[in-house]
Amino acid sequence: MYNVIIYILMILLIIFSVIYFIVKYYFQQVVVREVTSEDVMFKEQIKRGLIDNEFYKSLKKEEFFIESKDSLRLRGIYIKSNNESNKTMIFVHGITVGLAYSIKYISMFLEKGWNVLIYDQRRHSKSEGKYSTYGYYEKEDLDLFVNWVINKKGEGEIIGLHGESMGAATVLQYAKINKFAKFIISDCAFSSLNELLERKVKEKGALLKPILKLMSKRAVRKAKFSFNFISPIEVVRKTSIPIMFIHGDKDKFVPWDMSVAMYDSKEVGIKRLYIAKGARHAQSIEVNKFKYEEEVMKFVDEVLNNTDNLNKGLY
Repeated sequence: MYNVIIYILMILLIIFSVIYFIVKYYFQQVVVREVTSEDVMFKEQIKRGLIDNEFYKSLKKEEFFIESKDSLRLRGIYIKSNNESNKTMIFVHGITVGLAYSIKYISMFLEKGWNVLIYDQRRHSKSEGKYSTYGYYEKEDLDLFVNWVINKKGEGEIIGLHGESMGAATVLQYAKINKFAKFIISDCAFSSLNELLERKVKEKGALLKPILKLMSKRAVRKAKFSFNFISPIEVVRKTSIPIMFIHGDKDKFVPWDMSVAMYDSKEVGIKRLYIAKGARHAQSIEVNKFKYEEEVMKFVDEVLNNTDNLNKGLY
């Protein structure tokens, strides 16, 4: 009898150990994914023809650091337009990459006379931090950069937000606390972190579904946020700020129907949807740069021409 009890305890210990390491592994893959170095990212973007290195080097750049509410040092780069401008675009990159991945988007706005601000989200590149929370804390970081622009340029500044992937989820969730931004461009955002992870788990097998709940509990304990908190579609439903949704129809990382669902859920305010044919995750601008920029600028012009909304300041 004693040997049987020992045997059962050993089996239980093995099972719990396996579950623990599976939860830890997937937690690492979601919340503490390895971040690519800035040098590698920059060279890779140049190689793919997404960054004109000579153009970027010629820009007037102001590097600065701000402190987050939880005392993290965050790096930003402000690029002033060649002409005096009262318009600034803020770009927010996705997970595992830093501001180098935002550079490919900036020329279309600089050419139109906009100032540009790009920055490293927490724990990426030159910004401090241990965990990615998919917009939960990152939206508060974004608010600090928006306020930095307002302090520099004044409350009359027209500010637009552009986010890619996790950065898109961040700018969408930011709408809940927005005071100054006039519009949002969301490129390949997920509508719900839980739903996205459930789809990923389903691909691996139904047996992993309980792991997701344990991962979320680990996130609460370690990173002080729950996957349940991250639901951009719930913010989109309630906001009237103009939003453009962009997604590639070949995106396997974040299914494109998530952007369609958010577009359909938005009942108030200007909205636009652009599905890029043949584009995989975060590659809509790479597949057809001319079309991407054309669609984006149509949306921006629509917002800027709607003077009533701009004068209100809030949506």
